[in-house]
Amino acid sequence: MPISMLAAKKAGSGKANLIEVALPEVPSGHVLVHVRACAICASDLPEWNAQVAGPGKRGEWDADNPGMTGHEIAGDIVQVGDAVDAGRVGESVWIDAIVGCGRCEACRDGRQTLCEQVSIVSQGFAEYVVAPARQCRPIPPDFDYPIASLIFDMVGTPMSAAKLAGIKAGESVAVWGLGPVGLGLVQGSIIAGASPVIGLDPVASRRSRAEARGAIALDPMHPASLGRLRHLTQGKGPHVVLSSVANQNASRQAFDSLRLEGRLVTVAGFPPAGGEVRKWVSGSWGCYERDWPEILEQVTSHRFVLDDYVTHLFPLREIEQAFDIRGRDLEGSFKVVVTNDQT
Repeated sequence: MPISMLAAKKAGSGKANLIEVALPEVPSGHVLVHVRACAICASDLPEWNAQVAGPGKRGEWDADNPGMTGHEIAGDIVQVGDAVDAGRVGESVWIDAIVGCGRCEACRDGRQTLCEQVSIVSQGFAEYVVAPARQCRPIPPDFDYPIASLIFDMVGTPMSAAKLAGIKAGESVAVWGLGPVGLGLVQGSIIAGASPVIGLDPVASRRSRAEARGAIALDPMHPASLGRLRHLTQGKGPHVVLSSVANQNASRQAFDSLRLEGRLVTVAGFPPAGGEVRKWVSGSWGCYERDWPEILEQVTSHRFVLDDYVTHLFPLREIEQAFDIRGRDLEGSFKVVVTNDQT
């Protein structure tokens, strides 16, 4: 094993240096993962674009740390701590990055995202990362590292939100935002039996992806689109709205489109509310551990399809170019993944 590694370190707005740091220690119950792929998440962008971030402590989601905010991670276990089966060395894994304490009522019930001591495995824009062994899950057969790195956030987050919304077969669903998480919301809605599923996004290539999955896609900037949405939902608005858009105006537009006594679940930004308007609103974050078996079955059976998500691969030394493409080219990029070695 090496004693040091390369990691990306923020150096200003849109800037990062590769620095050499000591290999992280591996506590009891943890493993050391050689990172083979770490995808860029939309939630990485605010700190990447900020002039200054931090200071942060190791294990915090902070761009000031070596490895920065990278949390969509896949790789190989190369070392185990005490209380971890040594037979896991060499195992190819993706990391479920939301970690509960493991002891509280929520964690014991498999709902670790509600834990009051929840933390996030991050710092994945580096050659190695440490994670709790229980959060490292085997990569499904025939999945490469870049695709496997998407399972945690691009599958777990939208599928959990669709489950929270309680979508019933035949209900209409509108999805605001058709980026990677939004496309997952479309897929989760279709798997649940929703009809029709209507996606809204101003980016044409993202609308095309949603249409290829079976959705009706509309441009919310077109003046006729909201009328079209209402027509498609029998003049009442959708039963369910799922939103992956943090923009407040879009969130309000999504809420306003919902029919009375409909349900809105948002995975980004702050959920709007309507005062005395009878509409059910909730946020959603990540995926409960207890729901992973059901959700992974949708992935391994290819009912939930990730095959075309990755549009760009960049080596770690080109992380600035990777973030530039992800933040600037919404039409041409979808998931941008930073890699180490051969993938």
